[in-house]
Amino acid sequence: MGVFSGSEICVGAEPAPQMTASLVPNQTNVGGIVTLTLKFQLPAGAHLAPEPAVKGLAGFRILDQQMMIPDDARKKTDGKKSPDTVVSGEYHIRLMVNRLDSGSVGPISLPYVTADGEKASLKAAAVPFTVLSNLGEKPGAARLRPIYGIIPTQSLLGKYRFWILGGIAILLLGVAVEWWFRSRRQKVSSAMEQTPPDKLAMRGLKALEARRLFEEGRIKDFYFEFSEILRRYMEAIRGFPAAEYTLEEIARAAGKKEDQPLLSLLRRADMVKFADSAATPAGKTDDLAAAFAYIRSTREPVMTGASSERRGGKQYASRRFGPAGKEKAPT
Repeated sequence: MGVFSGSEICVGAEPAPQMTASLVPNQTNVGGIVTLTLKFQLPAGAHLAPEPAVKGLAGFRILDQQMMIPDDARKKTDGKKSPDTVVSGEYHIRLMVNRLDSGSVGPISLPYVTADGEKASLKAAAVPFTVLSNLGEKPGAARLRPIYGIIPTQSLLGKYRFWILGGIAILLLGVAVEWWFRSRRQKVSSAMEQTPPDKLAMRGLKALEARRLFEEGRIKDFYFEFSEILRRYMEAIRGFPAAEYTLEEIARAAGKKEDQPLLSLLRRADMVKFADSAATPAGKTDDLAAAFAYIRSTREPVMTGASSERRGGKQYASRRFGPAGKEKAPT
C-alpha cells in the first residue's frame, strides 16, 4: 500500500492523480463488518460525484459511505464564484462480507470528472483479505450437525397434536362423567322426595340394625345414626330443622304430646353419645321398638305445609283411604 500526503506537492508541478486502499480488519467471518478506506488525490480542477460508484467490491455489501475532505485540500477556480473542487481526501466505506473464499478486495476503481468535464477513474491495487471459517480453527475436524432439529420443520400444533387431542378427550370424558353423576343424584333426590318420610325413617332404622354396629361394640356410632334418623323424621313431619337443633330447642319447638316418646329416645341417645351412659342389648332393642312405635303413631300427618316446601313441594294426604272411601286402619 502506498503512502499518501496531500500537502507535499512540488511548486510549479501539477500533482499526479493516485489512490491507495486499506482494509480494517483484513480478516473476519462471513457476515462480519470491515471498513475499506480509499485515500485519493485528483488532478487540478477535477472533482468526484456526490456518491461515486466504486467498482471492485464483488462479494461485499455496502452498508454506508463517508467522504472526508481536509480544509486545506480544497481549491477555487480562477477567483470565480464556482463550487470548490476536491484535490485530495479519504473515502470510507463500511462493508459486510458475503463471500466464503479468501483472496483480495479489488482492484478498486473510483470514478471522477476532470477539469474539462471528461470522465476518468483512479485505480488502487487489490487488498489481501481472509474469510475465517465459522467451524473454528480446524474446519476439517469439526463435526457437522444435521439441520433437522435446529430449524423447526413443523408447527408446534402439529408436533403436539396427539397431546392436545388426548387432553380434549379427557376433558370431554370428565364432562360426561360429571353429567352422569348429576343426573343420577337428581334421580335419587327425586325418588326420595316422592317417598313418605315414615318409610324413609323405617328403612333407615332397619338398615342401621342390619349393620350390627351395636353388636360389634360401636355403641356410640349406633346411637349417633339412631338419633340422626329420628331427627330427620321429626324435621320432615313438624317443619323445623330438628337435625340442627339441640335437644332443648327441639323440646320447645315440639309442642305436641305425642312427641314426648321421641324426646325421651333422643335424650337417652345423647346420654350414650356424650355422657358415656351404659347401654345394653336389651335397651337397644327397646329403643328401636319405641322408635318404630313413634313413627307408626305419627305417620298419618305425613307432611305439614312448611315441610312440604322444604322437600320439593310434594304434600301427602293426611289420612289413607281404601277403595270404598273408608278410612284404613293404621298398620
